[in-house]
Amino acid sequence: MRTVIGFFVGAAILWTLTPFAFAQILPMGRSSGYIIYGIIYYPDGTPARGASVRISSAAGLDRQTYADANGRYEFRDIASGRYRVAATNLDGRDLVADSAEVDTSRAASSLIQVSIYFRPRADATKEVADSPAISAKAASQRIPKQALKALEQGQKLGLEGKYAQAEESFTKAIEAYPNYLQGLVERGNIRVARGRVTEATADFARALEIDPHYGPALCGSGICKFSQAKYDDAIVDLEKATAAEPNNAKNYMFLGLAHMALDHREPARFAFQRALNLDPKGSVRAHVHLANLHIKENRPAEAIAELDAYLTAVPNPPDRDKLLALEVQLRAAVKK
Repeated sequence: MRTVIGFFVGAAILWTLTPFAFAQILPMGRSSGYIIYGIIYYPDGTPARGASVRISSAAGLDRQTYADANGRYEFRDIASGRYRVAATNLDGRDLVADSAEVDTSRAASSLIQVSIYFRPRADATKEVADSPAISAKAASQRIPKQALKALEQGQKLGLEGKYAQAEESFTKAIEAYPNYLQGLVERGNIRVARGRVTEATADFARALEIDPHYGPALCGSGICKFSQAKYDDAIVDLEKATAAEPNNAKNYMFLGLAHMALDHREPARFAFQRALNLDPKGSVRAHVHLANLHIKENRPAEAIAELDAYLTAVPNPPDRDKLLALEVQLRAAVKK
């Protein structure tokens, strides 16, 4: 059993440290078409909970959904073509957002990220600070249009895998508005993806100087510390991130990984199970990490159940052959 454990732990950790996983934990379920997803943001960088999001096309598609507690939305089974994604603010504040044009035929992946940013109307008189959910520091931010456009361009470039150009765009957004919380976090995420963790750490630290309770920055800071094997420090940041954004499954995924690295089995188990409860599709890889914990505790039957759950949800993951080989070893252990 010892050999099996060593093999499996290595495989699981390597998977979680890819730039793709650092940037965002995405849905891993199958879809018959494209998935267009993203986050809707208020001008201060906080998620626009409950915002209405509509996707439409000249071919007649017209679908609507609402942003969840983390500002996240998703449209599945989108056919190849050109689409318009637009958001409407429903919380009573006088905010507008530019729509986004999407051409799925030009996408490099079936997962297409389109995030949208509200801004105050030019003639708006109502203060953003009226919302009790926004801190005084965050509410005081007024993002210039130049910064918003640079941020959007950076996100598009990042989606295309053009990380260097994306970082340049995020830098322009920050230069246009130095206290831009979302800009600092986006640049930090790109720098993590490029392996420049020290610089990313500085971006997240700067964002936390502006707002110590900003969830995305706390998560990013925790991820940086995790990648530097500073697991105790990572746990501190990630626990704060879960407090700031208690419904964000990504925070719990990385918190579980940090606890697992220190062999804190019960906290790790709780974090992975919490991630699965919040977002079963987006956090589906938590089944693999839970199997890893069961293997450490010499519970092969439970490990097999978790692996089966994962492979049922994701029939063809990149490491499918390794997971199937592991299941064979575990089943043999059960028979002994």
